Amino acid sequence: MNAIVVACNSVHLGFLGAYGNAWIETPNLDRLAAQGVVFDHHFPENLTTLPTRRSWWTGRYGFTDPDLGWTPLRPDELILPDLLSPRGVRTALISDTPFLRETGMGYGRGFDDVVWIRGQGYDPFIPADDPRVKGVRLEDEPGLRLPPEDEDDPDSAERWRTRWEQFLRNRKAMGTDREENTGVARTVKAAVDWLERRGDDPEPSLLWLDLFSPHGPWDLPDPYRDQYATIEPDEFESDDEGDLLDDSTDDEPEIDVEDVPVLIDVPAGAVGDVIGEAELYRLRRTYAGAVTLVDRWLGELFDALERTGRDQDTLLIFTSDQGEPLGEHGFVRRFRPWLYEELIHTPLIIRLPGGKHGGIRHQAIVQTVDILPTLLGFFGVRPPDDAPPIHGRDLLPLIRGEQTKIRDYACMGMDVEEFAIRTHVWHMILPLVDDPEEPRRPELYRKPEDRWDQNNVIEQHVEVAEHLELTLRRFVEALPREGLDELPPVRDVARRG
Repeated sequence: MNAIVVACNSVHLGFLGAYGNAWIETPNLDRLAAQGVVFDHHFPENLTTLPTRRSWWTGRYGFTDPDLGWTPLRPDELILPDLLSPRGVRTALISDTPFLRETGMGYGRGFDDVVWIRGQGYDPFIPADDPRVKGVRLEDEPGLRLPPEDEDDPDSAERWRTRWEQFLRNRKAMGTDREENTGVARTVKAAVDWLERRGDDPEPSLLWLDLFSPHGPWDLPDPYRDQYATIEPDEFESDDEGDLLDDSTDDEPEIDVEDVPVLIDVPAGAVGDVIGEAELYRLRRTYAGAVTLVDRWLGELFDALERTGRDQDTLLIFTSDQGEPLGEHGFVRRFRPWLYEELIHTPLIIRLPGGKHGGIRHQAIVQTVDILPTLLGFFGVRPPDDAPPIHGRDLLPLIRGEQTKIRDYACMGMDVEEFAIRTHVWHMILPLVDDPEEPRRPELYRKPEDRWDQNNVIEQHVEVAEHLELTLRRFVEALPREGLDELPPVRDVARRG
């Protein structure tokens, strides 16, 4: 038996057909969803990129501990390949995510095979003195924009200039403006090559395919860049109840692709500062093209599995580490550790070998920590008796219909600055750090009516908020780190308005 995990970076749930989008083409993921089990309530526990990989590979909660955030893997942390390799499962990591291979971080350790695909994003790959990049200048690229001057971060402009100069060098030297040279294309091709080299090898294997896309920069080749530029529906306008509208509204700016140039990338920031309203609508459509590009190349992987017959003995998991804020709450990218739906609600589709139990949607609340125990259960591997306890749960009994749920709520956090608790009916956000310039107070949203967290109802449901706060406190206190006293009292905050 074999397993493949396809882990993408920054997939906005609202851009996938399997999760309700009607205008973005994702036929291959739609096919996977039809053959697999779609989990409608999947959430991370610790955001963003590296913390989520730790969640995936350890099966343990870490959102209450700053030492378990964007930090190196400790040598004594037992991770997924450490558990599988001694039991005869060959493990491979193939990735173009540049953060994973940063020196000293240790996110490639333990795997039997590791293939790094270089040149994605701001990967420091092509040096400035490379003759292939002579004459490359940031000033010649209108799709990149330096952030506005920030008194609190005077180095931000220079930091973004350095990143984007590196990005332009990578693009020029490697020709990543052509589809076959994009990071997602090269990474999927490397995965297919690895699978074909294995052939009919009876040794069980796990392939972890870690894709940087559709994370920015969004420098898309034709036809993906402009594929959705003139599409009318906008999936982010909400009515008074928070439901998404199918038709454009009177407030939506008229989009003319010739008048609003493509923004390849923007710094994380507020709409109005780093990006205008019309540019924001254009950026969303560019991002939609990035999602379709990812889907097109995942189709190559799925086709290879079917062509070789490995789809009959392979467990296939598709997921993402985080969403992608695109203006729903007035900012783009991970500008603040604000745990709104567009960031925390992520896809999870699991296809069993041969598509068994496929074609259903599951309503259980599941989290990133559940991936490791699910893989262990699939391979029949038990962790050593002296190993740290695994917090996640095996999802296979849910898929087989042996259980209906594994938890009543999901708790999560980001940078130990904001926590949240999510149930089927409620989403509560608890800030731990209050910025005087942008004061944060606890917020409460009703689900599923208010899909994108537009209507804060905490003043109308104080008792609900208090109960959720208490539940979250108890959850935090049960973890190895002591509970945090600075969680604000919800009743007082609600009464102050």
